[in-house]
Amino acid sequence: MTKELLYDIIEDIAADADMDVDSFVRSLEKQRNDFFYQKNASLPKDAADYVNAAREEKKALRSERRTQAKKDKLSQEIKLFRRIFPNVKSEAIPDSVWKDMESGIPLPYAYALFLTADKGNRSYADSINEKNSEGALPPVNGDGESELTMEQVEAMSPEAVKKSFPQILRSLGKWKI
Repeated sequence: MTKELLYDIIEDIAADADMDVDSFVRSLEKQRNDFFYQKNASLPKDAADYVNAAREEKKALRSERRTQAKKDKLSQEIKLFRRIFPNVKSEAIPDSVWKDMESGIPLPYAYALFLTADKGNRSYADSINEKNSEGALPPVNGDGESELTMEQVEAMSPEAVKKSFPQILRSLGKWKI
């Protein structure tokens, strides 16, 4: 049974009891503790203290095991990341990847998703720039002595503006703004 399926079952039981999941789980935990203390109350004091200590030790061991499992998982993710992306420094990993990782996406997958999405954004921008360049006037590649109108400059691609910048500066004075 997966954790997701277990959560769905607990969510359904909580809804049947007209409770949210947090309240329901806290109620179960309280019932379990009350039951433990009731059973423990009937034991002699030495035995009750021993059982309480054993219970606390068991809780601590579970907590340590979970913490170690998280560390091991992170270590495995880092090893996989280093194997897949050997030249990427941790400083080069954007905050969005760390946020995705905190929400449960493994580091290598979060970074690959970032790269794919970023490539998609660049490819979208490139396609828009290409469409705009198709409708633009051709870049001015004259001797540099002719004047340009404001409309010609506005229709130029960024590359053409860069190439024709001195000519644009000379033409600016003749424009009526």
